[in-house]
Order: sequence, then C-alpha cells, then structure tokens
Amino acid sequence: MTRTEGRTWMEHLTEHECWELASSSPIGRLGVLVDSAPEIYPVNHAVDGTSIVFRTDEGSKLRGLDRSPSVSFEVDGFDEGARGGWSVLIKGRATEITSVEDLLTAEELPLTFWGPGNKSHWIRIVPTEVTGRRIVPSRRPSP
Repeated sequence: MTRTEGRTWMEHLTEHECWELASSSPIGRLGVLVDSAPEIYPVNHAVDGTSIVFRTDEGSKLRGLDRSPSVSFEVDGFDEGARGGWSVLIKGRATEITSVEDLLTAEELPLTFWGPGNKSHWIRIVPTEVTGRRIVPSRRPSP
C-alpha cells in the first residue's frame, strides 16, 4: 500500500478483485485507435469469466477495432464523500464474436445497453494484462 496526499492509501488489487469490480459496474470505457488517433468510448459491458463482452453498431468504433484490435478497457467506481474509489484497467485484444455457439452464450450474459441502435456486433476483449488499484481513506497499512 502507498500513502497518497497524507489522507488516503492506495492499494493494488489482485486479478480476482479486478474481475469482481469490473463485473459490478455496467459501464466501462473502451480505448481504441481510430484512424491512428486514440479515442475513448463509454460502453455497456458484461464480464464473461475472464473476458469483457460488449455490443456495438457499425461506425468508427467498430472500424477502429477491425483495423487495430489492441485495446484498453477501464472500469471504475468512486465515493466522493470518502474521497476514495477504485479503477480496473484491462489491456487486450478485441475480436468479434461470430460463432453461433459463442453468440448464444453471449446472449445469456447480463448485458443491457443504454444507447440507441441494434448493437448487432458482439465484441469480446481477451485480456493480456489486468491491473487495478483502490484509493481508500487514511488508515494504517496491515503488516
């Protein structure tokens, strides 16, 4: 644990904690290259074991994923009153889910989307790296 600004502690999360937290929030942010420029999109997602699944429509996000499937995906939560929160970063490769069996499995996930459109393209992010940290109110670190 690391002390931050004299009143909070930062702790690094285990991969298991990262997946639990990622599944606790329905919205994450997808970082993808679109026409050689980084862009970030909020997306509704679900955790499927140790991967992230989301849906999207045709457009710049899908075009960017097709051209450069290496992505970052971030999910976070915070408590403004306590001045604390957490952040999970998942780096990996995005691929479109196309097999009938995988699509049927994906349709069973607790995934709802808030934006308009059919969201007919199912995308899975297979991680190469999962990291997370939590900032908590000041306390003594455990030995």
